[in-house]
Amino acid sequence: MTGSEKQTVHFTANCTVLLAFFVALIFPLGYFAISYQYAVGSLETEAEINARIISGLGDLAPDSWHSEAHRLDTLLSHHGAPAHKEKHRILDSVGSELAASGNVPDAPVVERSQPIRYGDRVIGSVEISRSLRPILKKTLVVAVIGLGIAVIVFILLPFRAINRANRQLQDSYDFLRKVMESSANALIVLNLDGTIGLLNGRCTETSGYTPEELQGRGIPELVCPESQDMVIEQLNLVASGAEDLVNFEADLMCKDGSTVTIACGATPVYQEGRIAGTVLSVVNITERRQAVEALRSAKEYTENLIQAASVMILGLDLKGRVTLINRTAEEVTGYSQEELAGQNWFETVMGAEAFYKMCGGPQMHADNPRMDACEGQIVTKAGAMRTISWRNSAIIEKGVHIGTLCFGIDITEHRKIEAQFRHSQKMESIGQLAGGVAHDFNNMLSVMLGYAQLGQLETTEATSLWIYLQEIIKAGERSRDMVRKLLAFSRKEIISPRAVNLNEHCLETEKTLSRLIGEEVRLSFIPEPALWTVKIDPSQVDQILMNLAVNARDAMPEGGALTIKTENVVVEDVFCDYRLDAKPGSYACLSVIDTGTGMDRELVKRIFEPFFTTKEVGRGTGLGLATVYGIVTQNGGFVDVESEPGHGTAFRIYLPKLTGELLPAGHRATGTLQGTGTVLVVEDDDMLRAMATQMLEKIGYRVIQAATPHVALSICEEPAHDIDLVLSDVIMPEMNGLEMARGIAGLRPETKVLFMTGYSSDIIAKCDMSADRELHYIQKPFDMEGLHAKIMEMRAAC
Repeated sequence: MTGSEKQTVHFTANCTVLLAFFVALIFPLGYFAISYQYAVGSLETEAEINARIISGLGDLAPDSWHSEAHRLDTLLSHHGAPAHKEKHRILDSVGSELAASGNVPDAPVVERSQPIRYGDRVIGSVEISRSLRPILKKTLVVAVIGLGIAVIVFILLPFRAINRANRQLQDSYDFLRKVMESSANALIVLNLDGTIGLLNGRCTETSGYTPEELQGRGIPELVCPESQDMVIEQLNLVASGAEDLVNFEADLMCKDGSTVTIACGATPVYQEGRIAGTVLSVVNITERRQAVEALRSAKEYTENLIQAASVMILGLDLKGRVTLINRTAEEVTGYSQEELAGQNWFETVMGAEAFYKMCGGPQMHADNPRMDACEGQIVTKAGAMRTISWRNSAIIEKGVHIGTLCFGIDITEHRKIEAQFRHSQKMESIGQLAGGVAHDFNNMLSVMLGYAQLGQLETTEATSLWIYLQEIIKAGERSRDMVRKLLAFSRKEIISPRAVNLNEHCLETEKTLSRLIGEEVRLSFIPEPALWTVKIDPSQVDQILMNLAVNARDAMPEGGALTIKTENVVVEDVFCDYRLDAKPGSYACLSVIDTGTGMDRELVKRIFEPFFTTKEVGRGTGLGLATVYGIVTQNGGFVDVESEPGHGTAFRIYLPKLTGELLPAGHRATGTLQGTGTVLVVEDDDMLRAMATQMLEKIGYRVIQAATPHVALSICEEPAHDIDLVLSDVIMPEMNGLEMARGIAGLRPETKVLFMTGYSSDIIAKCDMSADRELHYIQKPFDMEGLHAKIMEMRAAC
């Protein structure tokens, strides 16, 4: 570009900028001038009208103005209703205010007045003042519009430079065309989108396609499918500027269906400092390629078989030195082939005692080339222990034993899974035992609590007997809570979500957690005073706190501090971008923070995987944090973990805020229990059946007893019995509750069944009675109020 052309471009740009600022300035100034004149005119007109109205009052003499100020004020109120803030005043001849209406306008203010005449003399004036702020605000809007128009005008500036660049590009194109035609190789110029823009005559000789057939096609379309991904990757490196030169080979598909091997070199083409395309130089190397392939095909075939094997393949000489190792063995040991080649395997990776098991010593020879399978421990490069199952064969060459070929399978994870499976079976047995104990204990608690409550009904609160019975009930409720905690520990409790205040729950479990973590760890609780309520099963909160507290204790073997904190958190979209399970909303956050050893990022990524644990064998199942994760996600929340080696760990449990007003847990409306109808009680335990019968009769129900499901079905078959509800145990001899309920449904479809159970959820599931089915349950032990409320709820739903 010449100097005069540059001056012209600068002059045009300056003129465009001046025009843009002129447009941006003249619009708001013109609008302000017009609006200001209109406002002044309207004020003058309104003031003149008010002055004439007051002058036209014939009975209002100047001497009576001060006594008639209230009347004048009323007159202003009727005539002063402006759209914007303004003030109307009536002044006497000396300027004293007689009447006023409206509000003091905001600055800046425009003011106009008109004289009031009585006959031929001026006896006062009407003054109106109005704020100019609305006009200024609209003027600002007009200024923004003018500035937008100026920006649009300013965009038109680069058009001249674009035309000049197009001419320069055309010159470059002509030059490139001449260079390409003079080349002995096939040259191709690719556009930015990867399609062919230019090519020389050598391309036709190589591929058989005419230039017109190649124009606009992509190079990947012309190569074999197995080479397409590689070609695209190499060309992208050049087109993106990551590489200035790449070389690769591919198989080109010719027009006649044949293929040729080509060697390609690609380099970017720059224009005005930017990549404008890619130059591709293509050479036919089919004959050379075939010669090379013939020489190495046999060797590669054998090597590929070895390297592709999914088992470890190891070659050892007679002294145990490594002569061969495949890729799988490299991955398992962590050593590369270069690191192990020539090294003694039994000094580097395995112990010397394994030499005779694998290499066979004197007993392995040409007549006995194989040995039995064996297992051994290896030490990887990272220092980890792996268990390998070996099968070995002698390498025989011309009848001479020259080494050993070893095939190994890594069975470390298999052994771990076996150990975890045995541990899971043990825990399963404990869980079944806990479920059975809980059932029998709940039956006894139901009898104790039921009869204690019935006993209270026979006496008054003022007696000592009532107090004794109340203490029995308290002890029974504590025992009931202990059973639930036992089931929560073994993860066997039937889940019943309800409104929970995490502060209250943490305070209740603080003593339990203190005993769990020991005296070396200091436990502190920092509650949020106005913490939001969440909906979750309280036993699940116990599981979360117990698992996290145990992990924190194990991370602080020499003691430390464990802090439990609650707070209200509103999660935004930005926070959710980096957390997979997070969703925007309001959450109650439960934080468990320790000062332990901490974890690195790679470890944090895996902590919620089932059976993954950092603890030594026998101390961890790898299910604790997986259980925490499952509980939180099941209740619509998410978990956030922050940890650094040496700086402790913070688990933050986000549970959704519960919306709506719910009746607090444990609260029941007081009043006299009154029930009507007939209830069939089916329970194989005589004491529990008798207690439930007396409870129901005390409430007012008529009760029919059945000791077995078969007796209950017989009673239901008799039309004489009018049965409104069946109260049945779940697990009974000969037939379970669900089978009995199906039989009753066939006899009396309208009769509902209420199941009472003290068993754990897995035992109920084995009976095909999942808690998710449309069945009604009441958990043992229960009281009269809870039983009556459940019955009324079922009958109301019918």
